[in-house]
Amino acid sequence: MSLTRKLVTANEDLSSPSPAGSCPFRLGAVPGNTAAMDGRELRALGRAPVVELPDGARVRAVVDHGLALRLLAGPQVSREGRGNRPGHREDARSADGVIAAWVGTHHAFGSRDNQGRLRAPIAELLTRRRTGAAAPLIEEAVDDAFADLAGDPGVVDLVRAYALRVPQRVIISLLGVPAGHLPTFAAAAAGLFDATATADELAAHLVSLLALLDQLVASRRAAPGDDLVGDLIRAADTSPEGLSEQELRDQLMLLVIAGTEATAHAIGTLTVHLMTHPLQRARLTAGELRWEDALEESLRLQPPVAAAPLRRAVGRFTDDETGETFEEGEEILIHFAATGRDRTVHTDPDVYDIGRPTAHRHLAFGHGPHSCPGAPLARAEVVTAVSQWFRRFPRSRLAVGPGELRQEDAFMSSGYRTIPVLLAEDAEDVEDTEDTGEAEEAERPAGGAVV
Repeated sequence: MSLTRKLVTANEDLSSPSPAGSCPFRLGAVPGNTAAMDGRELRALGRAPVVELPDGARVRAVVDHGLALRLLAGPQVSREGRGNRPGHREDARSADGVIAAWVGTHHAFGSRDNQGRLRAPIAELLTRRRTGAAAPLIEEAVDDAFADLAGDPGVVDLVRAYALRVPQRVIISLLGVPAGHLPTFAAAAAGLFDATATADELAAHLVSLLALLDQLVASRRAAPGDDLVGDLIRAADTSPEGLSEQELRDQLMLLVIAGTEATAHAIGTLTVHLMTHPLQRARLTAGELRWEDALEESLRLQPPVAAAPLRRAVGRFTDDETGETFEEGEEILIHFAATGRDRTVHTDPDVYDIGRPTAHRHLAFGHGPHSCPGAPLARAEVVTAVSQWFRRFPRSRLAVGPGELRQEDAFMSSGYRTIPVLLAEDAEDVEDTEDTGEAEEAERPAGGAVV
């Protein structure tokens, strides 16, 4: 059944949530609307307006960069306990049940009390040594993908042929996941972010992924190996409190999801930004600009995770700087896509500018105790994959207009479904779009209705 977006009229008092009885903004309600479009409309409603999730539950969406920083770094929010949001349902077949398994309390981004115990083994796994050791694995994954593209003068889907394939190959090697299981892993992980899927479909994706992870843990317990799974089991078994089987499995789920889907989105998005901004790309390949800066600006403009999983207020509190008040148990969603375009932080925030001095001021990988421990590995994968792509295919271009690219229909995920690319040697550069905004919006007005 199609969903209809409902908007509240912007309130003069930005510190106030939607008044009782009003129709809140519905995330993911308009097919084809991007996270950036949602973010623009949300910012017009306040710093932390009430929004409605696809399952009908209402939560607060934080779109102010400063407020998001304080909530992520401070003690006021947690992922433990039950929220008090209207519409919350306990049954595992509802969207709440599936989201709860991802948000849950048994992973490294949980509460402050729990996350030190859960985060330590993950942080130990993703040390600089392990991340540095991944460099040849990334290069090998890139080379293998290029080998399969050799001699193809036509149109290829960058997502399937390259952006997804590279991190999949890396995570296979690092985790020791059997190659034959990776397609199932990827499909199940992507399904968790699909806002259009039914509750039964979401539950099926979850069951499939968890069953594969259970098999992986069992096989490594029987025959420990020199990989991330073996390292995680050893770290868990030697820690003072240890980790339960469920906690072990949830850490692996976190690594698989972040290590494939999110990284693939980042590779695809950066490639699109550079294909649609050839002047900046020329300066980049000439060494006048840094690949690392190109990535940070892409993460700011279109983060692969558009909105963070739910957090809850541990008690009633008011943010001193904004005046926003949160009730105890109220559920909070950090909208990374909106905070990256905060006009109080960035000048012309809708423009892709590698030289932007504030490009690094984004929350694409979280912040403070809620930051992603795999960020160094993800950054290394994206920079290597994209820089090598343009060295191998310097004149590759989009095979469709930027405005024809479509993103995933999921309010938590922000990446392209497909990216048709022409590899022909005589491909001409597309007109530079630096003054018209990023590719995914292409001057397209946001949809929706006011009730």
